[in-house]
Amino acid sequence: MVIGLADSLSRPGGNMTGVTFEAAMETYGKRLQFLKELKPGLSRVAVLGARNDPNIVPAISALDRLASEYTVTLDKYQFEKSADLPNAFDRMREAKDDALVVISGSLTFSLGREIAEFANRYRFPSSGGFKETVAAGGLVSVGPDLPAMSRQGADYVRRIMRGALPGDLPIQQPIKYEVAINLKTAEMLGMTVPPSMLVRADIVIE
Repeated sequence: MVIGLADSLSRPGGNMTGVTFEAAMETYGKRLQFLKELKPGLSRVAVLGARNDPNIVPAISALDRLASEYTVTLDKYQFEKSADLPNAFDRMREAKDDALVVISGSLTFSLGREIAEFANRYRFPSSGGFKETVAAGGLVSVGPDLPAMSRQGADYVRRIMRGALPGDLPIQQPIKYEVAINLKTAEMLGMTVPPSMLVRADIVIE
């Protein structure tokens, strides 16, 4: 999705082009799907994002459209800094949320370990976009392969240096996504990861 920085993905115009971090509908759908597979009775999902992060608008739009498909109610929480997380998770517990989807962004990436620790402390299965967060204790992630994105970006740099106009180059979607699962976290939460999910995982932390 475009967040106002370009006219469209196919014809960005101006001096803007590049590679988007993700296709919101597809990736957030997968994140909800994995939570449903891990917790079939899932009905209320907390959605956590950093206030004013530009990714919030397309992510919430995608999740709102996906909620009925996955028969879940969404409770949305925003925060500005690390010190806001305890209150956000207290509110999730009061709302009796069953699981957590974390909106991908620079702050949720930098605070990934803290968010994973809070999710595990409050016993919320968590799903996000960064494999680094799963390595730090999160449950599952679906996100683009960042080195592959860098190679896509480098190709555009070469083309622009050879005279191509940025606004004429379509904004690309990532060409490769990775699924990461933390079996230690699943065991700690008392969850069994289905074999069908393990087969789809690119990274399994045991």
